[in-house]
Amino acid sequence: MKEELLNYLKNQTAFLNLNDLSDIFTASKLAEIFKVKRNTVSQYLNLMTETGELVKINSRPVYYFHKEAFEKQFFTLRANYYENAKQVLSEQPLFGKKQDLFSLLIGHDKSLHQVIEQIKAALNYPDGGLPVLINGESGTGKSYLVKLIHHYCIQNDLIAEDAPFVTLNCAQYANNPELLTSNLFGHVRGAYTGADDDRKGAFELANGGILFLDEVHRLTAEGQEKLFTYLDQHLIYRMGDTSNPINVQTRLFFATTEELTSNFLNTFIRRIPIQVTIPSLQQREKNERVELIYSFLINEQTKIKRDLLISGQTLELLANGKFKGNIGELKNIIKVMVAKAFSESMKEQPLKLTIYQLPERLFSQHSYNLQTSFPEEIDIHSESKVENLMMPNTHNQEKVDDFLSTIILEYQKAHGHLNECHLKLKEIVDRLFDYLLFKTDRNQKHETLLYLTQYIRETFQQMENAYQIKFNGNSVYAVGYYLFQRGASRWIPEDRQIMGLVYQLEAQLLEAYPASYHYVERILELCKPKVDIEVSVMDRIVLTLYLKKADWIKKQGIPKAIIVAHGYATASSIANVANRFLEHNIFESFDMSLDVTPQQIAEEILVYSENNDISNGLVILVDMGSLKEIYQYFPKQINVPIVIMNNVTTPLAILVGENIKNQRTLNEIASESVDKVHFDWEIIYPEENRPKALLTTCQTGIGTATKISQLLEKSLPNSCKLKILPQEYRILNERKVNEIVFSVYDVLGIIGTDDPAIEGVAYLSLEELISGDEHQKLNEWLSQVMTPEEKQIFNTNIVRNFSLERVIDSVTILDTDKVMSEIDLFIRDLELVNLIQLSNAKKLALYVHVSCLIERLIRNIPIETYEGPLIFDQCQKEHLKSLKKAFSVIERDYSVVIPDSEVAYIFDIVYRNTDTSMKTKEF
Repeated sequence: MKEELLNYLKNQTAFLNLNDLSDIFTASKLAEIFKVKRNTVSQYLNLMTETGELVKINSRPVYYFHKEAFEKQFFTLRANYYENAKQVLSEQPLFGKKQDLFSLLIGHDKSLHQVIEQIKAALNYPDGGLPVLINGESGTGKSYLVKLIHHYCIQNDLIAEDAPFVTLNCAQYANNPELLTSNLFGHVRGAYTGADDDRKGAFELANGGILFLDEVHRLTAEGQEKLFTYLDQHLIYRMGDTSNPINVQTRLFFATTEELTSNFLNTFIRRIPIQVTIPSLQQREKNERVELIYSFLINEQTKIKRDLLISGQTLELLANGKFKGNIGELKNIIKVMVAKAFSESMKEQPLKLTIYQLPERLFSQHSYNLQTSFPEEIDIHSESKVENLMMPNTHNQEKVDDFLSTIILEYQKAHGHLNECHLKLKEIVDRLFDYLLFKTDRNQKHETLLYLTQYIRETFQQMENAYQIKFNGNSVYAVGYYLFQRGASRWIPEDRQIMGLVYQLEAQLLEAYPASYHYVERILELCKPKVDIEVSVMDRIVLTLYLKKADWIKKQGIPKAIIVAHGYATASSIANVANRFLEHNIFESFDMSLDVTPQQIAEEILVYSENNDISNGLVILVDMGSLKEIYQYFPKQINVPIVIMNNVTTPLAILVGENIKNQRTLNEIASESVDKVHFDWEIIYPEENRPKALLTTCQTGIGTATKISQLLEKSLPNSCKLKILPQEYRILNERKVNEIVFSVYDVLGIIGTDDPAIEGVAYLSLEELISGDEHQKLNEWLSQVMTPEEKQIFNTNIVRNFSLERVIDSVTILDTDKVMSEIDLFIRDLELVNLIQLSNAKKLALYVHVSCLIERLIRNIPIETYEGPLIFDQCQKEHLKSLKKAFSVIERDYSVVIPDSEVAYIFDIVYRNTDTSMKTKEF
């Protein structure tokens, strides 16, 4: 009886509201629930209060709740007896933890965060919320989640405190639609044989509360359809009475372990707007799995009243194990382990959980890496809490919390007047940093501290350069330790009055120490993305008090300088070289996209000026653009001299930087730098040892040329140094050997879809390459750059990579088999109608060209103009007509219309004497 009472109160205490205590925490109600005498219950409750398991509120009526469960969910208590609920509330710390029932779920702020946010959105939606479908493997906690949802709704006044919670397992009715209908919607007398009375179904029983349909995937299509009327109109009909609709308001939740697409009607799924998936145990982070293990171990320790000692290796194997039954299976394995250890142990001795109590299959799943990140042995005792086991430095965080509470309490004692308590506040902050620097364990998470300290040092250097100040050297370490300890804590009081004091103190600090406050704000802004913290008001207060004016001094000022250039890293590269050459961080850089406007450049510079001290002037080096256009967007409020210099180069930046370092005037900086910059030029082409190259080309653009080059590159042996370069056909045809590629590379030959006819440069058509007719020509070209072994590899790869299917697959996104069969029909019709026999080379050309043509038309980018030699005499018009007729099969199957310009290019392939007229389009 005692254990049952304790477990019941433990579960209910998580939902305790001290401002509105429920009678389920009274002896009378508990006696009613457990069907025993009130005196018996009272005896047990008082006994457990004396042992510290329960807390007693000695009001009228008297209330009892579970102490450990309360402290886990809310805050630590100093006593077991209180006169009233207000006394309990008075012990709530200044920075209290916000009560949220979903925080009972391990992973609520990580893997389950998105799930919980979606469920909260569904619950708080007007007019009774939205239906929710919860998907997840067996044992992931779907039913437990719905129970929490029920309590959340009660706690947030979404449903009444006594609202029903009805669960119906659909698996019981999978093959019995009539029974399902009766149990869901109820029936009237005479609805079927044996229906002697009217009966309410699950929907009516859940009216005003929650209806949970578990294993909903077991419903047949007919069963799903029976739910449509309620999902659409919130109306139900009892079985045997289709003329009297009943309005029901219940929050509807479904759970399934199956795929939604294969087990549910689309019309059913569309009616459920919120669909969430609970991740499997394996999909959750390792930390979450460890947290679950600790929670199960603590539960077992509470039941058996014996300490548990689990080895680090055992914990490692459990944390990395694979469990088909997910959380449920993991929980059962731990329960069996504890039972084995209990039967093997000596009385009163701690139970040792070792690898020998684990299921054997866990060993076969392990990677045999015997190292573990856990201590050698972890002790689970009556005072153990999951959060302490997960974060051994919790004591340090609580200590820091106390310091922060003291700051606000001291300010409150001074009635909100900073001038009356600023010395006391500085003393508290100094004690806080002394504690962090000298009394916390420096070896703990040593690597993390090194990382933070290094990043803080870089941040301070950046600040010193930006604001021309010098910080005290100890500040780097102090801020590093502060942010390390701060990273795992949230110092946010919920009390509005206290929060008002916090904001009031911040405002007075800003007024009293404006420079220090601004520097702290900037430091935190720079640190935030690297140290993973959410900056709070208290961070700004503490650091402003610590880094007040005594800890920094103003250095002699020099003008600030920035480089603004278009391109991915142009400005950054120039600034980096100049700063390294000058051994001083003179320049900041702004890399701009090519389409940036002068106004946007001005806006970037203004942001920079707000975050940097430009009181000694600002030098701006830009790569191009009108200087006056940039300056006209500066507001008149900028009252410092600005030098803007155009056509920035690295030599110019170095000269400007030297003059800035030498503290020259702005006029001297500009004039002397420009006078010393000289520009020389000369074009030098390599005459010997030019790299060997093959060119690829295409008459209508570089798209297909690029894809041909990629196929050739895949065919090259890894050891071959040959370059494959795609080129524009039009440029090659116009410039011939004067094109720059012939000056830089020793071109062995050209492979493409049309010959640019360059004297002295060999050409190989793509269709010849595919057909294999001219491999010998290609081999002759490659003899200059490949060994016989490399040529053998290349020839093997060419055969594989330049099959017709592979080429079409590379240059289009179409289904290769389908498009080739369509082109087969086209070629067959063309030959039959015109009584001609096409050569293999022309057929290959048609395969590639027509497949590209189909894709162009599907993507609505046809070639709309024809620039070939075709003269439209009567004979040719007949040929064109027959071509269009042969194309009808392709037009029909792909729902496209082939324009005359495209037909004309096909005419060239079919009827021109040469076989080198493939015309393809850039993709």
